[in-house]
Amino acid sequence: MPADRSDDLEDREHLEGDENGDDPEGGSGEHLEGGDNGNAPGDSAEETAPASASSEAPSASSEGADDEAADEAAVEDAEEAPPAGPVARSEDELRTMLGLMPRGWSLPRAVRVNGWIVTAAVAAVAALTRLIGLSHPRTLMFDEIYYAKDAYALWHNGYESSWSEGADELFAAGDVSALTTDPSYIVHPQLGKWLIGLGMEVFGVNSLGWRIVPAIAGILTVVLLARLTMRLTRSPVLAGLAGLLLALDGVAITESRIALLDGFIGLFGLLSVYCLVRDREWSRARLARDLDGTMPDHLAPRAHLRPWLLAAGVSLGLTCSIKWSGLYLLAAVGVLVVVWDTLALRRVKAKAWFLEGVIARGVGDFLRLVPVAVLVYVAGWWSWFIHDKAYKHGWAAEIRANGDPVPRSFLPDGLNDLVEYHITMYDFHVNLSSEHPYMSSPFGWLLQLRPTSFYWPEAEELEGAACPTDHCIAAITSIGNIPVWWAALPALVIAVGAMAWRSRDWRAWVPLIAYVGLYLPWFRYLDRTIFTFYTVAFVPAVVLVLTLVLGSASGMLTPVPGSREAIEEARGIERGSIGEGRPHPRGPIAAYLGFGRYPTRLRLPEEWTGVPSWRLHGEGLALTAVIVIAALVFASLWWPIWTGQTVTYEFWHRHMLLPSWI
Repeated sequence: MPADRSDDLEDREHLEGDENGDDPEGGSGEHLEGGDNGNAPGDSAEETAPASASSEAPSASSEGADDEAADEAAVEDAEEAPPAGPVARSEDELRTMLGLMPRGWSLPRAVRVNGWIVTAAVAAVAALTRLIGLSHPRTLMFDEIYYAKDAYALWHNGYESSWSEGADELFAAGDVSALTTDPSYIVHPQLGKWLIGLGMEVFGVNSLGWRIVPAIAGILTVVLLARLTMRLTRSPVLAGLAGLLLALDGVAITESRIALLDGFIGLFGLLSVYCLVRDREWSRARLARDLDGTMPDHLAPRAHLRPWLLAAGVSLGLTCSIKWSGLYLLAAVGVLVVVWDTLALRRVKAKAWFLEGVIARGVGDFLRLVPVAVLVYVAGWWSWFIHDKAYKHGWAAEIRANGDPVPRSFLPDGLNDLVEYHITMYDFHVNLSSEHPYMSSPFGWLLQLRPTSFYWPEAEELEGAACPTDHCIAAITSIGNIPVWWAALPALVIAVGAMAWRSRDWRAWVPLIAYVGLYLPWFRYLDRTIFTFYTVAFVPAVVLVLTLVLGSASGMLTPVPGSREAIEEARGIERGSIGEGRPHPRGPIAAYLGFGRYPTRLRLPEEWTGVPSWRLHGEGLALTAVIVIAALVFASLWWPIWTGQTVTYEFWHRHMLLPSWI
């Protein structure tokens, strides 16, 4: 008989997953591999004891007869015994191999309810920090002079249009008479401006109108990050931590209170990553179901529709429809999907898993992501297609009318016009190198070395404002919450080295893929005019990587089912070496510093932390509390700088911690 494998399949309740890959709060999902699970089928056969092994020796007269009878019995037993070798795997065994919880497992109702309570709480904090005083200042600031007016033109002319001289002051006062019907050369897609204009259609042409939708997008980003964290960790405390830190971040706050495009990249980019995680859960649950009852080295099952991957394609198309920087996230997500699919086939020992994953499934993943994203992107230009006056619309027809050959004549004129428009846009972006006082290098972005100033009015504009001295200012500077950003930098190193590399914890790649797709590409453009405020696109990843590392340090981040850590923990519980009244193992740094020698005395409710109290690490909880308190203090002190309140020059100067902030 094959060696018994039940020991390694017990006590795996650390992460979600039902057969459909549903929401962990509702009863399922998955968390991926973290090392070999030790569940390979046994190859040894059970031995049959000979008759001569009896405690009573046979008589000499019957020895020959007994030997013959024993030989015949051995032959019969050998014929009836099952052959040695691999056995069929059950669906639950396959789910464990793939980092999923068993079928039918569900998150406790109290934990699910508390997850939604903390989501509502951080949404309220985000609403307060983004909506209070949103209409101040009532003038156009920074690039609102472009995006707000373009948004109005889109809604009323159907295409971005030129404005006559003096339009900024008139528009800020609600006067749109300076709008013309002449097309304007714009170098970004249209979706973000459609969203900004929606607010003006509801609230009118005023500062509240052109800022309300970016503010709502900022609130939704906080909510989405909390739900993504809840799915990854199944801990309401960690979900609330991630949402709170994002709700209090200065980059996220300032760019939710101004009519810029980059905040929408943060929202749709995070939505893309969320859909990616949901697809990973769904596809692995389906793989386990399809291979139920099969042997190792079985052919990979046929591909499925994978609705969450299609949703990721739609979301990535929306991201690209805000700014072209979304293209890099599309590429990064596409590579990660193929890697995850290939590793899943390897995990279940599918036949020709590498070729099947990279080629067959890789092509399928491409078709579910890239064409969908392209269709969504092109559809975002619908208004440009139907308005003949739009910039470059009719370009091919004009060349043909002059008797000249039309480049790319194999394309329909409308599509060819759009391609030519995009060529001019690309030339603009790659050649943008004019000096700007707030341009910055991506080398300093993670430390917030050179924040962007959005608003600095002249002294006469502050006349009538309450000022205790004769020198007051009202500045809006996009400075991140420094305790969060600076703590996230070592957390990033830990996430890459300890979680993603050493422990093979797939959850670390959720924020890391946003760094790869939305941060690293900017190093290709060091000679271009770029700004720190672009970091709003990946600030959710900054917060999430810090949250995951703090969750690991505090013991609230449980091991991935089927991982080496999960197996060791299950065996430790069975042996009684860990559990209630015993110290929980620490990492090398905490162990070196002397933590974990004694059992914890903390008693926190499991329905909030997501783990039993014996698993908590007091030093990790203390570190988390220090960072949260520091973030709250920083947010309260820098709130006037984030929202343009009138303050004394001395107050402002004290808050410029680094010379590069001035």
